[in-house]
Amino acid sequence: MSDEELARFERCGVLTVVPRSATGLTLGDDPALLLRHRAQEFLPAPGTVDRLADAYAREGLAVEARTEAGLTVSGAPALLADVFGHAVRPVRNKYIRETVRREFAAAGPLRSRLHTELVAEVRAPRAGFELGAGAPPAPRATPPLPRDARYLRLPEDAVRLADAGRAHEAGVRGDGVRVVMVDTGLYDHPHHRAHGYRTTVVPALSALDPAVDERGHGTAMSALLLAVAPAAELTMVKMACASFSFPVAAFQRAVELAPDVISCSWGTLRAEPHLHLEVANALRRGITVLFAAGNGSTDRRTAMFQSVATPGAITVGGVHVAPDGRRRAADLASSYRSDVFPGRRVPDLSGPCGMLPNGDYVVFPTQPGCMFDRRNSAYDNTAPDDGWLVSSGTSGATAYAAGVVALAVQQGIGNGRALTAADLADACLPVTEGRTLTGDDCGGLCPNEAVGHGLLTVPGLA
Repeated sequence: MSDEELARFERCGVLTVVPRSATGLTLGDDPALLLRHRAQEFLPAPGTVDRLADAYAREGLAVEARTEAGLTVSGAPALLADVFGHAVRPVRNKYIRETVRREFAAAGPLRSRLHTELVAEVRAPRAGFELGAGAPPAPRATPPLPRDARYLRLPEDAVRLADAGRAHEAGVRGDGVRVVMVDTGLYDHPHHRAHGYRTTVVPALSALDPAVDERGHGTAMSALLLAVAPAAELTMVKMACASFSFPVAAFQRAVELAPDVISCSWGTLRAEPHLHLEVANALRRGITVLFAAGNGSTDRRTAMFQSVATPGAITVGGVHVAPDGRRRAADLASSYRSDVFPGRRVPDLSGPCGMLPNGDYVVFPTQPGCMFDRRNSAYDNTAPDDGWLVSSGTSGATAYAAGVVALAVQQGIGNGRALTAADLADACLPVTEGRTLTGDDCGGLCPNEAVGHGLLTVPGLA
């Protein structure tokens, strides 16, 4: 599969095009400017993106995704070289050795020869976290594990932790709320069919196959979100295949769908400054955006694995709830002071998360034989091709939180604007014990630097 993907993307490169702003302001490599300027000050004049998209399409390029803030285009190497000055080709990430991860690199400086006056910069896109390969035999409809009080079952245990039962009984189940999850894909699993979930899959790029989830991460995360908000209209934007990932293009596609909520259980490999503008623009449009705090990652500028802490997005950390109900900061989860946005603390609030060493906590459905199915079978007592795994992390915490946000949106909290952590603070349970992987201790108080406002639950019904 990886060789096929490599051949496919050797024939078709991908680039991010950032239009010149109407004000002359440029975000460039300094996302902290978003602390001093509104997102709209970095946007181009009306019609600019349409003009660029039409011009690139006439040259034979595919416009894969577009927002007010930027475009993603793809095309043959020779065509990209003709339009942007140099070809872009896939290269292997030399720092990640356990699996094959690839990204794009340009042979030289990139500059649009079309409408040069309208284009601020052209970038080779960064990749997202952790990719692998898999092959799909038939899954089982129910988890092949005996019930274990240490593990959360879906949907019932997520409903219990979120205190969502009363909301569901009152008809607050996410009806009419449009949620987009940007992740690795969504396999047609019997678990989702058995619960009647309404889902669709949209590929971020035309080269990605929406019918498969080679990694299996998105399928798992969607089950946790839908456990909390079973009637939400969930669209998965597939951002990855086995060895390639396109987070900016996928986020742009998510914004194009005009949802109420976007859930992002991932980060980027090295810094991707333009992503912060896309997130800020989504928030400006009234979309609530959630990002995982990370499982040890931060946004330290020199780090390979970058968490995303755009101001206004809700960052989600981890809390472990033991069988006896004791709540602790998960020692698998990240917490940090943002290096990119001075004064920003992560996380804002938290969802359920396992503990070191492996985070065994939630029994997830996934694509049989995918990377996560095979990898986790070494320690979670499931088979490598049965379509089930036991795992967790701030990825799952974020999906859970996005489900809670969907119920809040249905209740009218926020009145159509993007929700903030402050809107949800009163619905968080205090967590006063435990220490995160990155070294923050709850210190006997909550809110605190380890878990933010605490464990998010469903806001009380009006």
